[in-house]
Amino acid sequence: MLKKSLLLVLPFLLTACATPKYTVSPIQAANQDSSITIVKDDATRPVFLDSMQSWCLDSNHQCKTVADGSQPNPEELTLTYVSRWSWDFRTFIADATIKAYKNSIKVGEVEFKAPNALNTSKFGDDRKRINTMLELLFGKETVSQAQSKIKSGEI
Repeated sequence: MLKKSLLLVLPFLLTACATPKYTVSPIQAANQDSSITIVKDDATRPVFLDSMQSWCLDSNHQCKTVADGSQPNPEELTLTYVSRWSWDFRTFIADATIKAYKNSIKVGEVEFKAPNALNTSKFGDDRKRINTMLELLFGKETVSQAQSKIKSGEI
């Protein structure tokens, strides 16, 4: 009887541990600028850069994009990003990272990971998840607020 109960409960325990998660080291106010340089990552889907540029417009940041491999002005707040998509009946962001640099020093970083497990919360709105990454990076949102959005199905 105990074995049957364990077999019934185990999938729920495994999926609970496999929900998408954000981690962040936000950019401190002293390092934030209204002007941002984004280094394009050619290997990442265009929706990522498009989402970042839309966030810039919506949040009144002036963003310029430079080519992959470029060395932007180290004095400017510069964002680099990389993301990997996975497939499980449809595509979803499996993991993504945005790093912020100023004066050649990393001043912030945000990561998103959605394990390819039985939990359906791995599927979500890619644009909203990228937007949330930027909100976290710039300290406009907390990790607990972002996790609540995932649990509620908002993102």
